Amino acid sequence: MARKPDVEGIIKLRRALSRERDVAVSLRSGLDSSRFATSRQGLENNLRGFSLELICADWAPNVTAVRKRFASRTPSVVAKLEDDEVVEVDVVAQGGALWIECKAERGRVAAGIVTQALTLQKVASAPCNLRPFGVPPRVAVFVTGELGEMEARTLRENDILILRANGVGGVAALDPLAVLPPAPAPPKMANLDVTTLFALVSEVSHATRSNFMAFLDDPVVREWAAKKAQHRACLNAELEDPQDLERQLQDYEKLVVHPSVLRRFVKILYTMGGPREQRRWVEEWSHRIEVLDVAEAHEGDDSGVESRRRRVRSLERISDPQLDAFELGEVAMAKTFTANGRAVLSAAEQGVCLETHVHRAIWLVGL
Repeated sequence: MARKPDVEGIIKLRRALSRERDVAVSLRSGLDSSRFATSRQGLENNLRGFSLELICADWAPNVTAVRKRFASRTPSVVAKLEDDEVVEVDVVAQGGALWIECKAERGRVAAGIVTQALTLQKVASAPCNLRPFGVPPRVAVFVTGELGEMEARTLRENDILILRANGVGGVAALDPLAVLPPAPAPPKMANLDVTTLFALVSEVSHATRSNFMAFLDDPVVREWAAKKAQHRACLNAELEDPQDLERQLQDYEKLVVHPSVLRRFVKILYTMGGPREQRRWVEEWSHRIEVLDVAEAHEGDDSGVESRRRRVRSLERISDPQLDAFELGEVAMAKTFTANGRAVLSAAEQGVCLETHVHRAIWLVGL
């Protein structure tokens, strides 16, 4: 917890472990020695399982969750999830791209691990659990015991990774880079939505890189900030922690924008933006950003891409202009830069995981 405080479920795992230890202590200190003897094996098995889960979570790269529950479909009010529609993943690693089932058994691993792993794989392939660009999480089993030949062959034939811990101490010998599939390569293309275009040309972000205090002293800026609370928050946030989106975009080979996003941006820029902001767009950014239509981003017959495109367009409670940006990012396999974190969260709640970078909103000033 100290090393990875942001891992989802780590507190839940700690509480479960504490409860199991409390049961062991109470049984051991009690007068009923026969009850302790009959419960001892189960307690040992559970504690050994907890230990392996913790070791795996500490060892695996980019762990995001432990004991996380996933469903085979998005829940709804009219059709609640049944038990057989939900699985629990011991360790979620590689930023969500790898699901690991831990089995700390002595001797031969029970054959049921095959059924468990195949069930995880089935749920991982459900539309609501697909990673960005429609890729399902990879499933792995992390075992201390010996797998039977038939079980091992079935797992490999189904592309399920087998990680042999060889006891509690043996995991240290496993090099994650050597035994794990490579994490998904980061996108080489950045897709900019209208909020990001605002941030790039705004006087606020420009002043951050030059003379912010002189900018704050401008009476026009003070008047602008006084009109709306979000303007004041924007100024204060940039003063405390400048985002510097331009530097972050230098890591991408190409910057693209959907035609409708560009039209909307230009209309607002020449209505609400000032001459310096308009000139910054023309002189610094317009020639660096390529206008890319969805049809141009994807040529050829690829049912997977078409399926992902339809899923994005079917999202509810998200405006059409924002869907245009999300659709282009999905089809072009680009990371979408946006300040509309609410739309990204809404998409995730509807079962669509988008490859995005969410930044703070930076508004046009009118200078």
